Amino acid sequence: MPVVEFNDVMDCEADRVWAVLSKFGELDKWHPAIAESRIVNEKPDGMVGCIRKLTLQDGGTLTEQLLSVDDRNRALSYKFVEAPLPLDNYVLSVRVTPVTREPKAFISWSASFDLQSPDPDKQYEKLMFDLIASGSDSLEQFLGK
Repeated sequence: MPVVEFNDVMDCEADRVWAVLSKFGELDKWHPAIAESRIVNEKPDGMVGCIRKLTLQDGGTLTEQLLSVDDRNRALSYKFVEAPLPLDNYVLSVRVTPVTREPKAFISWSASFDLQSPDPDKQYEKLMFDLIASGSDSLEQFLGK
């Protein structure tokens, strides 16, 4: 099972970062790969079990379900329900921690998944890393507005 990890420090207070990240249905406001994001089941945005449908910039779609939310520790996790990738059991976790002596946030992203077929070039690990990294960069830009 590959695991992709990405850590970042943002010039923004942790509570402000969390206020954006915890809006599970609003990924399209800050992630460059997402053209549209919306909650598609009866659960309200941010409640465990809510499902978001994402439309990618290239027109592809994927569906994700929120697995956990911990507002106190500023952490959440979600899984792919349907995705146009040859991956199974994809779960992403993110946690936002305040930097003690500065108004900054440390963000830890971790994604794990099973491959449906061998990937000797690790293209899917690279793809997930790039998606997380570009999302983290865009989140920081969004918060800087």
